[in-house]
Amino acid sequence: MPPAPPADPVPPSARPSHVLRPHHVFLLYIFMHGFYAADDEEEENPFPKSFTLALHRLMIREVAEVTPPRSYQAILADIKQAALSADSGPVEDLIMKLGRVGALFATADTLSNFMQALPILFLDRDDEESARFFSRRSLFGYFCHRCFVSFTKLAIGGIEKLHQGFIVWVHAGDSPITATTPGYAQVRRDVITNDYQLFKTKQDKTEYADAETYTLFMKGLTTGDSNVANEGLRRFFEQKFHDNSESGLRQHAMLNLARMYFLRRELAACRKTLEEAITASRTAGDNKTLQHCSSLMHRLPPLERGRRPIINEVQPDMHPLEILADVRKLINVQYQQPLSAAFERIVEAIGLYDHYVDVQGGQFIESEQLAQHAVQSIVWGTFGCSKLARIEEDIVTAFSEVGGDDNTRLTVTLNRAYHMARQGKYEESVASLLEPDVWRGLNIADYNLWAAEIWNILALRACRHRKQRQLKEYLMPRRPNTPHSPRDYQWAKEPIGSIIRDPLHEVMLMRMCEQSHASVDQLLTALWHAEYHGRYNLYRTAIILLADVGLEFGMTKWCKRLLDEVMPQIMSENDREQKAFAQYTLARCIIAAGDSSQAALEEAVPLLESAEGTYASIQMFAAECDVLYLLSVVLHNVGNQERRDAMARKHEIAMEMREHRHLETIEPWVEDVWAIVTDVGAAIASR
Repeated sequence: MPPAPPADPVPPSARPSHVLRPHHVFLLYIFMHGFYAADDEEEENPFPKSFTLALHRLMIREVAEVTPPRSYQAILADIKQAALSADSGPVEDLIMKLGRVGALFATADTLSNFMQALPILFLDRDDEESARFFSRRSLFGYFCHRCFVSFTKLAIGGIEKLHQGFIVWVHAGDSPITATTPGYAQVRRDVITNDYQLFKTKQDKTEYADAETYTLFMKGLTTGDSNVANEGLRRFFEQKFHDNSESGLRQHAMLNLARMYFLRRELAACRKTLEEAITASRTAGDNKTLQHCSSLMHRLPPLERGRRPIINEVQPDMHPLEILADVRKLINVQYQQPLSAAFERIVEAIGLYDHYVDVQGGQFIESEQLAQHAVQSIVWGTFGCSKLARIEEDIVTAFSEVGGDDNTRLTVTLNRAYHMARQGKYEESVASLLEPDVWRGLNIADYNLWAAEIWNILALRACRHRKQRQLKEYLMPRRPNTPHSPRDYQWAKEPIGSIIRDPLHEVMLMRMCEQSHASVDQLLTALWHAEYHGRYNLYRTAIILLADVGLEFGMTKWCKRLLDEVMPQIMSENDREQKAFAQYTLARCIIAAGDSSQAALEEAVPLLESAEGTYASIQMFAAECDVLYLLSVVLHNVGNQERRDAMARKHEIAMEMREHRHLETIEPWVEDVWAIVTDVGAAIASR
């Protein structure tokens, strides 16, 4: 058994030594010339107070080094921006000096002379408490003193490299700083090859762990390059974290690798890696990592067909998002759980998150706090309450970061766009997803979800237009690699895997073949499951189909009463396709129940007109033609010849539009949209 890691995996002796970088020289030059120290207390600062305040804020941000180093042009641009409000001669002189800093340090000797004069910035004067510029224990004083000590240890070759890197940095423009930029390469700390420093401390002779290689892993994860990700992860965990011979961190490496496989949906590799991680965690006695590995293992689908997934029990070291992940299992109708169980799980996740942050001291991450609202929006949408789902989505949109890599915000954005497309706003929904704020921060895994949602919107539009050629010849070959069921947009034989949607699909197929009476058993089965599981959106669709089938058996009054009971729900939900279908079916029931009397025909006309307008708004031309045909017949029997002729002309136009759209294979705007999608994917992969 390998020895257990120390209580503090990174002891104080393992702190990396300071490396002088090109941007440090520029910051020191700003301190030397931009910060005024008066020789007399009554002497005034020549720089305006507003400019001095802005300069202090800028230097605090740069010296703290909580963000990656910025370019010379970026820092100088911020100082010039602060100087716009300060109409002062000394400020203009300072801007001029900063703009000529490359020429001022033309040789390594001038750089060396400047660095040797740094003690004036932080040394005490006449053994008093006051300092020339900064106290040695202040943030600025500590930075200047640390840079001076690092320069003192440099060899002649190190000074030359620093000078060359500084000149390249000044003339690099706004180019991003990477590990290959001169002056920013990693310095090897072994005794034999380290000729960068003349004087070496204990920390300068030992190579300790840093985060640069883990950055490579995250880059590979973002761009989808598994080779870069695997190599970066291997190099990161092979570093020296402490002085023991065994790092004791192998389980962390395996867990990160398993998460990468999970995001890429390589489930077999993920399961195998998690088994190794669980074994390593138990060997090392790392209960927290073991809990994370077990929770991720429970997210994988069971190996045995028909077996229900494992629902996590609340444990002390469990992350709250694992409880939310159980909601996805509970809303799958194959596992015979009503939606009330999903809501109970959401309440447990909220309580566990509060305990995780307030009691356990877990890190507060805003996206994790908003995750339960995103999950609630999905559950409410499944429940058939789209208005509540939109409210939860608005909460996430209002309080989450714009343009980042937040999967929670992306999820609600995609769901809102698809809901908009179902209401007939296809171009608007696609345009909302093509906004740069939506896709600019995505990694390759989230990009696949984003591209798949755009594909689904285009496929939904092609399905409603009856553009089978466009769907089969253009869209299907370009479908992103995401879970997909052919029955979503086609009359396919492959089942969806739902005990509600599959029977409804068979019923609609039999209805199209005018054999609805042969599918009553399947329809009643789907209706029972939809009511039991709380899928009221599907339940309302099943009720409409049941009334449609009942007309074939002559149960006209019962069908009318059935639809009258469910119509308030349909109208308040305002799913346009469902509403139009319900109004069309109810109009037929009213006509049949009234034996085609004058009163029944007049009562059916408003319903048919509303159904026709709704079908036209969502561009379902085939269904619109059916409604227009029935409406023209009803108006003829009512005796309204003028409106009958108008409906007949609209029917003719709709038939022409239906035939024209049916023959379309490629549309220019669809090609342009998909070109943008592919360009975004190429840009993400080439980061």
